[in-house]
Amino acid sequence: MRNKLLFVGFAALYAVLQLIPASVQAEEKGILELYTLAKEKDPVVGRAEARLEGSKADQEIAWSALLPRINANASQRHLWHRVENYGPDLIDGSYAGFSYGVSGQLPVFNVPLHLQASASGAGLKSAEAGTDVACQDLIVRLVNAYVALLKAQTDERLYRDELARVAEILKQAEAFLKAGTGDIIAVYEARARMDSAAADLIKTEAQRKIAEQELSSLTGITVSAVKDLPVIVPQGPSPDDLSWWITTMQKNNPAIKQAQEDLTQAGYTSSANRAAHLPTIQLSGGYTVDKGSTFLPEVETKQWYIGASVSLPIYSGGETVARTRRAVAAESERRYMLIDVQDKNAKQLKEAFLNLQYNVSLAAAYQRKYDSTELQLKATRKGREIGTRTAIDLLNAEQTWAVSRRDLSHALYDNLLRHLQLRAAAGVLRESDLQAAVNFSKPAAN
Repeated sequence: MRNKLLFVGFAALYAVLQLIPASVQAEEKGILELYTLAKEKDPVVGRAEARLEGSKADQEIAWSALLPRINANASQRHLWHRVENYGPDLIDGSYAGFSYGVSGQLPVFNVPLHLQASASGAGLKSAEAGTDVACQDLIVRLVNAYVALLKAQTDERLYRDELARVAEILKQAEAFLKAGTGDIIAVYEARARMDSAAADLIKTEAQRKIAEQELSSLTGITVSAVKDLPVIVPQGPSPDDLSWWITTMQKNNPAIKQAQEDLTQAGYTSSANRAAHLPTIQLSGGYTVDKGSTFLPEVETKQWYIGASVSLPIYSGGETVARTRRAVAAESERRYMLIDVQDKNAKQLKEAFLNLQYNVSLAAAYQRKYDSTELQLKATRKGREIGTRTAIDLLNAEQTWAVSRRDLSHALYDNLLRHLQLRAAAGVLRESDLQAAVNFSKPAAN
């Protein structure tokens, strides 16, 4: 009676678990759909795009300082005056006056302004590279979470199938025991396998929930299941030449570009602060109309004027020297940051390259293991039919085959992820690579 209750309990558990995938099947999300949502929500990408807009405005501000400045002015006034000691009598009076005019200034020689304009250009390029860094990082994070959920879904199917197989084996073992042709050991072993499979399923469900939460956090929507990818053909680095990838990284990696432009910007800023000691020359001109004065209140004066001014800073209380010293220190800091970024990205690239090579070898080994276990399973099934293999032998063969299939699936998913990681480390990862993953399950050509 106890055995029957156990079997009924496990069967009910399996039936309930089988209903879950069917309920979420209609909610499966594709990787392109999730990336679009993640890009709209991701704060890192949003911050990088905001910085880019700010850098564009900074460049316009810097260049505007080199362009002519034109101003218009006008005023209306009423004055009361008293003139003393000009003659024998006091002169009291009042009059209404006005003035208006247009003036303009044009910097002719101002080295700091030109250097600041160049610095703003480097800042804009740095912001553009920063946006590329954020987008590439988002792609890798999204695919990593997507693959993690795919793996969890694969593991969940594995243990659900194992529960079904073990439930059938347990049923047969109990039937054989009741008929007197079986043994209690087979029943105990089947129950133990069922307990183990149920525990593994619970663990896998927890892992799936964690992966779902990661994707939901990235995209801002509830993600309970994702679409599987097409059949993935494992491929190694193309070209399979580490030096080529390192050269590509040095030319294209946006994080390195960003650090280089930051250093360039710091260099221009440092030079601009040094140039603050130089003289500046400015042209000015304009047209003014002025009516009214103390002695000639009705006189209206109209005049054009043009001129030039030279300014030479002599002493600013040490401000220029201090600013220059600070700018030089900032430039040195940016130089060390560039070296650090280059070293870190070179290390990441080498790791990504070796991980992809290792993954291809691992996938090939898992493929051979899968083929072997499939042959073993066929042989065990045949032996079971003719009585040379027990139900436990068949259960072991089926479990080994299922595990090898899972390991192969994981390796193939990892192959896609490793490709994207390598391309990101080299700085050539694009959104089109996601489209290629959906269509062909392999990265786009370089």
